[in-house]
Amino acid sequence: MSVKVRVKRGKLYLDIYQSGKRTWEALHLTLTKDREQNKAVMRIADICRSQRESQLLAGAWNIQDPVAGKQKFIAYAEKCAKSPSNSRSMKGLLYHLKNFHAGETVLLSQITPKWVADFQEYLEKSAGLSPSSAAYYSKILRMVLRKAVKENIITRDPSETVKRLYQPETDLVYLNIDEAQRLADTKIDDCDGEIRRAFLFACHTGLRVCDLETLVWGQIETSPMQIVKRQEKTKIPVYIPLSETAKRLIDDGKEHAPAEKVFVLPHDHRRQSYYVLKRWREAAGVTKNIGWHTARRTFATLALENGVDIYTVAKLLGHTSISQVAKYAKVTDRLRREAVAALPEIRL
Repeated sequence: MSVKVRVKRGKLYLDIYQSGKRTWEALHLTLTKDREQNKAVMRIADICRSQRESQLLAGAWNIQDPVAGKQKFIAYAEKCAKSPSNSRSMKGLLYHLKNFHAGETVLLSQITPKWVADFQEYLEKSAGLSPSSAAYYSKILRMVLRKAVKENIITRDPSETVKRLYQPETDLVYLNIDEAQRLADTKIDDCDGEIRRAFLFACHTGLRVCDLETLVWGQIETSPMQIVKRQEKTKIPVYIPLSETAKRLIDDGKEHAPAEKVFVLPHDHRRQSYYVLKRWREAAGVTKNIGWHTARRTFATLALENGVDIYTVAKLLGHTSISQVAKYAKVTDRLRREAVAALPEIRL
């Protein structure tokens, strides 16, 4: 491995040779006709070369990056926030870091278990968050620190010795079969009918709203009739056979192009749907507050209550393990009653 300073048309670059590959990185430094100034520019270039070489060696030998650890933690968190998969979560963490007294100035290498404990205390007592939200943002903080360890920016996760915040179990809102039937029997305005149709379809397929938005006719096979789709959130492919109800919800008797969307939802439907779903469930006499994810929970719980095993439900939902589905099994009264009824009797 080697890192050298190169000059090309008056501009300075780092010539990096590593693992049989050569790459050039611009230093954004330019030489002039002033010899003394050029000496100063070359000294800066050599410092950059030395730091870049140290970083590459740290990665090659699996030791701490001596340069990246000196960056502000909030700057590193902002880089993590650029990932589409966790941008919303990271934006919330960034907000609380900026309001924490030591959140904007601490360097990655300066984070200690005490700093983590103090930040958790701030989330619990000063940030105006519910216990579940405080625990959630603490979890995101730990995720960022683990990422920094994996990238050899810090040698040890300072949060691993700090007690985690307790996250109380939340009530999982789902519809029982009677409530789902009442919604199906209740019509709403034509302009909102597509939201109604998509919601009921999700109750019978377990699709997330992001997957409903992108579902096209080319992802629906006819023999047998099933959805074959790579999930937007996890990128995991799912294969979901369509029930007779699901088929009727999308069967309009027309021919469709493969790229045509199955549901033509309003552009700002996520904002609209809160009011549409509220008006719809009130008209149907359903007292539960429902949202798009309620339909996914409804699919999982009704499948479990009707004898589908937990592993199959996990596959239909696109989960790689049953841990995410286990929480649905906890809330089903019928499964609890059947479990107790299955116990052998003891003569008294």
